[in-house]
Amino acid sequence: MNTISATLTIPPAGPEGGITASEDSVWIVSDKNGTLNRIDPSTNRVRQEIRLPPGSYNPIFSDGIVWVTGVESSVVTAVDAATGKVIESVHVGPKPRFLTCGGGSVWTLNQGDGTVSRVDEKSRKVTATIQVGIPGAGGDIDYGAESVWPTAPGGVPLTRIDAITNKVVRQWVGKGGDSLRMGFGSIWITDYKQGLLLRIPIPQRVRSRSAGTA
Repeated sequence: MNTISATLTIPPAGPEGGITASEDSVWIVSDKNGTLNRIDPSTNRVRQEIRLPPGSYNPIFSDGIVWVTGVESSVVTAVDAATGKVIESVHVGPKPRFLTCGGGSVWTLNQGDGTVSRVDEKSRKVTATIQVGIPGAGGDIDYGAESVWPTAPGGVPLTRIDAITNKVVRQWVGKGGDSLRMGFGSIWITDYKQGLLLRIPIPQRVRSRSAGTA
């Protein structure tokens, strides 16, 4: 088919906004007041509007919960994906924007000081604050191979954090650093300014540890 089946007039809250999907809904924050829209994909209509802290932007779904970063309030807010009820807002590092889930935790990339906050998904408590040294706008973060991989455009386009020890084990320096995702045994990272998509294979020893082999 490869055709557009619907166009919804629901804008993202900002240029670095995001979108996520749960089992039955699509979720997007549509304004700076923190309005989280829950969209029914079978009707292409908003079925629920949920009020979050102002300045919330990026949602991600994991294990029945929609987590949304609040840049202006420095929190990550947990929303029950079944009911749309706001469960709790957890204070993390300054200006959290991008986030990922993995290893039983939510990880936020904090643009205010370049740290990564780790929040336990069950207790909803911050269990680690990791000094990465990549403050500023832009960037992204993802989880894979028992590691967390933040990216930023300020000269450190890629960092690997060991998700077991919460330690930075390697950083790459140079140009690039924008959006990032894991897949097919590789890290896929965009270089916005040069118009490039880079594929970086994950070392076999890292992938083997994640798979539980020697």
